[in-house]
Amino acid sequence: MRLCINQVTLGECDFQEAVAACSQAGFCAIELWLPHVEGYLAAGHSIADARTVLGDHGTVAVGACFVSGLLGSEGDAKREAFDVAKARFELCCELGVGTIACVGDGPWDGEPDTYAHVAERAREIGDLAASFGLMVGIEFIAGFPFLGTLATAARLIAEADHPHVGVLLDAYHFHAGRSTMADFDTLNSTGIAFVHVNDAADKPRDALRDGDRVLPGAGAMPLSELIARTAASGYDGYYSLELFNEQLWALGPAEAARQAYQACQTLEP
Repeated sequence: MRLCINQVTLGECDFQEAVAACSQAGFCAIELWLPHVEGYLAAGHSIADARTVLGDHGTVAVGACFVSGLLGSEGDAKREAFDVAKARFELCCELGVGTIACVGDGPWDGEPDTYAHVAERAREIGDLAASFGLMVGIEFIAGFPFLGTLATAARLIAEADHPHVGVLLDAYHFHAGRSTMADFDTLNSTGIAFVHVNDAADKPRDALRDGDRVLPGAGAMPLSELIARTAASGYDGYYSLELFNEQLWALGPAEAARQAYQACQTLEP
């Protein structure tokens, strides 16, 4: 089982500090949180500096978060979203990232005849990503009326039928939403592009919020079954730990990374 950690799991900290903390904890791979990387560059550092930081700590950037607003926007909003995406795709390409998360959005009415339009938009996203050698993982979000379940995301990916577009499976959104284990049967050959792994607090699923993500083994999610179904689908990529947990952030990057790495060792392949 290949593990990595999303930078945001360590909270708001300097890019270089985050990479060092992850490496010292034992993580050899990282999922970049692009707003943090862009902040590092805006502070006067270069992309070459970022590559040096990764290389000096023996860490590879295997994924990145995120682009958004690409599926449902139109007109000026679409042009702006695609301009941001193009810049982030280029940044990922220069840092050696293979997969980038595309946060789900789309028509909020969720009418059936809108799916074909969004599938065409997904192909447009895939064409742009392909020009940078990237894979895009479209992330379904619990509670969204259009793209809120694994089954819906799998259907969209199947209809888009693009080799550079797959599903980003986030364990939290699977558990907190209306997805079921049977949804794995709806995946096509493209299937899952990337996985965000996490556990969730022992609360009613409808009451869960992003801040209720906890370290693996500390929650009530059927995580072993979820990972087993993911592996059985043919996915053999990275499982990236992504939490938005204020208690973990309060520990500081080094201790947060250490506890994260220890918790990840309990995961079953």
